[in-house]
Amino acid sequence: MLRKPLGRGLDALIESTVAEPRAGSGQITMVRPEEIAPGPFQPRTRFDPERLAELAAAIKSQGIIEPLIVRFSGRSGQHYELIAGERRLRAAKLAGLDRVPVILRELDDRGALEMALVENLAREDLNPVEEGRALARLAREFGQSHDEIAARIGKSRPYVSNAIRLLELPPAVLDMIGEGRLTAGQARPLLALGSAEAQLAAARGIVERGITARGAERLASEHRRVRSAGPARRPEPSGDPNVNALAEGLQRALKRKVRIVRPRGKNPGRIEMDYYDDSDLTALAAMLMSPARAAAHA
Repeated sequence: MLRKPLGRGLDALIESTVAEPRAGSGQITMVRPEEIAPGPFQPRTRFDPERLAELAAAIKSQGIIEPLIVRFSGRSGQHYELIAGERRLRAAKLAGLDRVPVILRELDDRGALEMALVENLAREDLNPVEEGRALARLAREFGQSHDEIAARIGKSRPYVSNAIRLLELPPAVLDMIGEGRLTAGQARPLLALGSAEAQLAAARGIVERGITARGAERLASEHRRVRSAGPARRPEPSGDPNVNALAEGLQRALKRKVRIVRPRGKNPGRIEMDYYDDSDLTALAAMLMSPARAAAHA
């Protein structure tokens, strides 16, 4: 699958963050993996064991095609600090390589974080939470505005702002995003909800019912509408406590708003349920039809 180019690109950023080179800087050098210390600016925190094993097998067969990027380290016994290529380094250790190719760069802390971030963005290796945290770190620790960050990494200012704002969601929702159960597009509408509890409840509903990003926007709009109309979201009372209890039970079971309208005169009664997109309608239909299917096969 072809990937879109990353704005100014990794090479442009590397050139812009390199200071006066030392002897040997920019050249490929073979070093022992144990000489390379983990980088403190690595934005990526999740590594799929299966994909890592696949990469290790490829490295064992073909070697490392693209060198790691390192800078000098003052740590005892470790001469280098990793800037970019942690996945390759981990896989090389799994493959049992005694030497790995590196390119030495002279970078300050900000340049190290920028390069690590851009390298991962170019490979589409970061999940939205890792990306947001790395961008927020640039803003927090190095005093960069969102416009400055966008210019440095080849993205738009709204892209940077949206990525950082995603971190305002509760930790449990961020975990769903980090694990790939919730996309950034599905999660972003939840920021408009009034409380962490509402955000978490809506996130769970989106995951359980497979609601799309557009459906999540409508779900968030419905939450806002109900909240502005009043604090209660209970079914409209019909005057019959048994009917009210039934409606509440249906809401809990189906995880959606349910209204039971009693018959009037010759007009029949009806049950109304909310759904948010086609996939949610399919999930609702499956829930309603499963008891009938079970009875048919009994």
